[in-house]
Amino acid sequence: MYEDIMLKDVISECNIRNEEEAKFLALFYISNAGNKVRYRKISYSLNIPLTNVLRFTECMQNAYLIFFMKALSPKLSEMVRYDRKVYSIDNGISNVLGYRLNQNVGSLFENLIFLELLRRYGINNIFYYKGRRGEVDFVVKVKDEIREIYQVTYELSDIEREIKGIEEFLKIRKTKAYIITFDKEGEIELNDNVVKVVKAWKWLLME
Repeated sequence: MYEDIMLKDVISECNIRNEEEAKFLALFYISNAGNKVRYRKISYSLNIPLTNVLRFTECMQNAYLIFFMKALSPKLSEMVRYDRKVYSIDNGISNVLGYRLNQNVGSLFENLIFLELLRRYGINNIFYYKGRRGEVDFVVKVKDEIREIYQVTYELSDIEREIKGIEEFLKIRKTKAYIITFDKEGEIELNDNVVKVVKAWKWLLME
């Protein structure tokens, strides 16, 4: 699947001559699923000209190999300034091709939840929230309505860390809040809000 997308939909479609650079960049994105990225930093780190990074990235997006998620902010200037988070089209690709020594199940778990949210709502309706005290992994915003927010963690080992971003967001806007885990479920009372802790397999069956 990966080779087909890269050769047919990226390299051939975009008439890319430097195949090695394009493949190296794709491998970087796939290996960093769930992380924030910045084009200039990528260009410097991988020693790939910025113009190539921008062009190759656009080709990969058009081929639906990777997706970028923006930060949610009431100010357009902040949304443009904040780094975007990258996700892979397929967890199998990330698992097999990911080259990070510390490639962990948490990143794959977050990528899985992203793909389901992508299927349900589309890329233009899902964001992450960057606050002063913490972050929220996913915010579902359809038109002007905040539908729900999600924190994703494979193991709920540090509740205080996971709820910081949720607590901050709920002070700004009341909405449904979830923490998706591998094997935990229950409820967390947070001031006058209730955060539902849901097992991933149950959430995946919900609509």
